[in-house]
Amino acid sequence: MSNPKSASESERLKALARQQILDTPPEAGFDRITALIARILDVPYAAINFMDGTRQWSKSCHGMPPGSIPRGFAPCDWVVEGGEALIIGDMAQDARFSDTMAAPPPNGPGLHTYAGVPLKTEDGLSLGTLCVLDHQVREFGQKELDVMAALAEVVMDELALRSSTRDLTLARDHASTLHDLAQLMQRPLTPEDTARQAMLILKDWLAFDWFALMCVTPSGSTILHELTSSRGQERLELLHRRIVNLPPQARERMLAQPSRFIDDYPAYEHASEDLIRAGVQQAAWLHLFHASNQQSFVLALVRCGERGAWTPEERTLLEAAAHTVHVVLERTGHMQTLERAALTDSLTGLGNRRALDMALDEATQSGEPYTVAIIDLDGMKRVNDTLGHASGDMLLREFAHSLHSPAVSAYRLGGDEYALLHLQGAETGAELLLEVVARASAHVRDAGYPASASTGVAGVPHDAPDATSALRTADQRMYAQKRERKAIREVSPVHS
Repeated sequence: MSNPKSASESERLKALARQQILDTPPEAGFDRITALIARILDVPYAAINFMDGTRQWSKSCHGMPPGSIPRGFAPCDWVVEGGEALIIGDMAQDARFSDTMAAPPPNGPGLHTYAGVPLKTEDGLSLGTLCVLDHQVREFGQKELDVMAALAEVVMDELALRSSTRDLTLARDHASTLHDLAQLMQRPLTPEDTARQAMLILKDWLAFDWFALMCVTPSGSTILHELTSSRGQERLELLHRRIVNLPPQARERMLAQPSRFIDDYPAYEHASEDLIRAGVQQAAWLHLFHASNQQSFVLALVRCGERGAWTPEERTLLEAAAHTVHVVLERTGHMQTLERAALTDSLTGLGNRRALDMALDEATQSGEPYTVAIIDLDGMKRVNDTLGHASGDMLLREFAHSLHSPAVSAYRLGGDEYALLHLQGAETGAELLLEVVARASAHVRDAGYPASASTGVAGVPHDAPDATSALRTADQRMYAQKRERKAIREVSPVHS
């Protein structure tokens, strides 16, 4: 019996895709949860499942091999679609599963009892389930569901921690790429060679089908260097014919505009029919430098198919590449400016993750004790939803500016996460860092933002032997505080 899909299925699949969880290797955090629920409920089988468009995929399985099955065979599909817990005391008596899940071997696994609870996002979208199964007919009730629901919250916390770690890694890699671009200025290269090296640095970061360094003049265009994807290679002849033979008006626009990012090329008022036929969906060009008033070197990119709009990170990297090459041409003192930019968060002016890593390396080499804090700014989604993203950005800046304090270095790690570093031991450092966060939280609330902050603090060597362990401990303590606050809000519905 098929299960009709809900109207929110598209949004649910998008939310699941953002987690980047499907088809990933086993992880100990999830395996501990399935082992725990199996032991608590005394069942042979437990699983954490995620439901994509056509299948149920198991992230963790206790007592049975992991894998995937079609959605129509899975009781978990009904949990995901209904958004509520489900208990089936005997699947042999349930027409939906009597011929599949309850069928005895070799026609089926011979399972009878099923209980599952949804894994829900803050928006109420069910990404999957935490479920248990048994060959025996069992009588489960609300008590068992309450235990499962509590562990489902732990699963979602584990997903949040996983997502946070991924975002931090992305921010670190982004900063590292900016740093690599800045390093090009120290090499004795011509502007053209610098542009080629910048393209090689960016090619693994950017999604593109054609990426080229061009020389544009009023009389024509020349491709000096290019990179293509397999899809771009298929369209290369058409791309060359249209781009190399740009009409005079198009060359004038390219020479007149320093840079342009086009998210919907077919809707662009000056779009080329040839490029639309070639499947171009996004395009961009950036001036690297003007060799003369009549000649410009341009970095040009096109994307075919459904790749989505240019992201802020992509725009930042491409603009950084253009600026780098310009600085090489000028050979001025801009090197230090870009080095600082590689260590600075552009929205708040605080140091970024790379700057924190460098500061921690220096602190470790000194051999002196130090204390770190990881901060998560609670309430960002509410501010963005009610006041708009511009207010959300202002909140991030206000909170960042309020973190400034003598003997404390502040960093933005990405999103709504920050870090503090105090070069003292845990006894004095922890108290000081918590005071700094409390002042910053009070400041943004006084400014009218419905926000607060969850904080975790750890000292080296008091709480952890090294910087990596200290950051992990502080992050875990921060998430523990966030869970405690969430539990308090659920018990007492008082708005913070």
